[in-house]
Amino acid sequence: MEDGLIKVVAPIDDTPAAKAGVMANDIITKLDDEQVQGLTLNQAVEKMRGPVNSNITITVRRQGRDPFDLKLTRAVVKIQSVV
Repeated sequence: MEDGLIKVVAPIDDTPAAKAGVMANDIITKLDDEQVQGLTLNQAVEKMRGPVNSNITITVRRQGRDPFDLKLTRAVVKIQSVV
């Protein structure tokens, strides 16, 4: 979180966010038209989770651009451990 908003450190390859075009340093300001400001990180993460193949629209603020929406289709995200 940064200033009450979600800051993307780096999207994980082959995840819905990466496929939709989310980039490092993007700021997520809304989840399905609901403001992120005022939520804890855990609350925001819970709102992003949902049934596989369901959709969520996030509003993104990126340096040098007006805020824009991205539609993501939820999927199971598999994190690979580094050994």
